[in-house]
Amino acid sequence: MSTIQVKGSYKTIQNFIEKGDDISNNNTNNEILKLYYQHLISLENNNNTINLKLMYVYIFERYLVTNNKTFKVINKEDVYNYISECSKLNWGISYQDNNKFQIKMFLNWTYENTITKISGDMVFSKIVWHHKTNIRTYYTKDEIIKLLNAIDVRTNQGKEDYLIISLICYLGLRISDVVNLKLSNIDFNNNNISIIQYKTDNLLTLPLIDKVKYPLLDYLKNVRPTDTDIDYIFITNINPYRHKIELKTHNHKVRNYLEKAGVNINGRKHGFHSLRHSFSTSLLNEDVSLYSISTILGHQQLDTTMMYLDIDTSKLKELALEVPYVK
Repeated sequence: MSTIQVKGSYKTIQNFIEKGDDISNNNTNNEILKLYYQHLISLENNNNTINLKLMYVYIFERYLVTNNKTFKVINKEDVYNYISECSKLNWGISYQDNNKFQIKMFLNWTYENTITKISGDMVFSKIVWHHKTNIRTYYTKDEIIKLLNAIDVRTNQGKEDYLIISLICYLGLRISDVVNLKLSNIDFNNNNISIIQYKTDNLLTLPLIDKVKYPLLDYLKNVRPTDTDIDYIFITNINPYRHKIELKTHNHKVRNYLEKAGVNINGRKHGFHSLRHSFSTSLLNEDVSLYSISTILGHQQLDTTMMYLDIDTSKLKELALEVPYVK
């Protein structure tokens, strides 16, 4: 079992960014992390990117503290031991690679600022990025139905989980956009959902289909508190109410429901993103045009959709529209 502490990392970073809370209990490390945060801002990274970059570094920092180390005194062996412990986590290859890459970038920054005696380039001579490791899992329509049927919608928790998973499975929304969904985004009169995407800051409008509309109404009527002015749909049930931003990290729920449904997850990713990919792959298999899929997913370029769906040139020819004959 790994000694790496992951639980609570995302919330700590959120509290630091939103409230100015300290990241670390160690004053030296805390100041370094704050400086690195300012560095990431100077690179014009968006908030989501900054959160993820800081989270990887913070998990590394927690490991160092448990071993009575600070950033200023670490050596190569400390980093290698950390990476070895991370390999015991239930992370996919892409997460492991991203972890190494973010630590490498952080150590290059600390070295350039004379904080550490080692740089990321000294520790990691070369990191091979597995671009396609995050797009290979696909659950069939039958498996998605089994997954949804495994959720007990008689309970408040079940109603919430069913709505979250339905929004991804039937509309292809990112989990960040699901969790940040607001009442003001929903137009029941015209049956559509309009959001500013968290990742791209672009407007996305999707139809409010019945498979999403009825779970949403059920949740709003029977679960969500009504005595609040909070616009977010997903909020806590006990006063004082707050936005349940932590739902972003609850990937384990997808795995639990898949296992409960008897769906084989061996060698397959089993988080929220795998459901979004299953939705888009299903559209592809139904010969929906690449442009339409790209629009639904909220991608800015068709190239992104092609990489996301792992489309080769032969499949692209199948998806191409026939050019009409002109006399």
